[in-house]
Amino acid sequence: VVGADAPPYAGVKSYARLLPAVVSAGRVDYDRLRSEYGTALDDFLNHAADVEPDKLARDERLAHYLNLYNATMLMAVIQRRTEGPFQPSDRKFDVFDEPRVRTKTGVISLNDLENKIIRPTFKDPRVHAALCCAAVSCPPLIDKPYTAAALERQLDENVTSWLADPGRNVIDDKARTLRLSKIFDWYADDFGGRANVARWVAEKTGRAVGGYKVEFLEYDWTLNSK
Repeated sequence: VVGADAPPYAGVKSYARLLPAVVSAGRVDYDRLRSEYGTALDDFLNHAADVEPDKLARDERLAHYLNLYNATMLMAVIQRRTEGPFQPSDRKFDVFDEPRVRTKTGVISLNDLENKIIRPTFKDPRVHAALCCAAVSCPPLIDKPYTAAALERQLDENVTSWLADPGRNVIDDKARTLRLSKIFDWYADDFGGRANVARWVAEKTGRAVGGYKVEFLEYDWTLNSK
């Protein structure tokens, strides 16, 4: 249901309709997105570009940025449509540095949105469970927009499901080892530093894993398509 809880701009209703139509269990039907909802996605991104984030309350602003990142990545995939892993050798990683994110002040990159705006502004490690980079090992894309009123619940639910997913994070009690997403390695500082990653996982899972050894899983860059 989209109403007062929705991000404050036109186009979000079409975005809210397209997400459940193309997203299932974190996988995306990119062919259907391109053929049936490409125009709606483009419309959403055009309206989002008119938003003035500085005029939004904190949770409205973060919800806006999360939607903007994920929607931009969806658009990037259908524009670049490719199968298989994002390998640096064939320049697929360029998608993160290309000027694709439409904003009021100009077009920026996905890396700039994440690393120069979202992470330093909000300092909330839960965003790593909400930003979907279109790879299998990324936290799964949810089938609804982020909204200010639901944001805390959405972020907490994302973290819970992400940590409980053995395809992305493994808690091995017998070996007293955490085999975690590479995201915890790349962005360790956001989780309090490498020495505190296990403690953060313990806090979020309610399990006594704070003293466990931490290892990192290989990241699967295969496209998260259905």
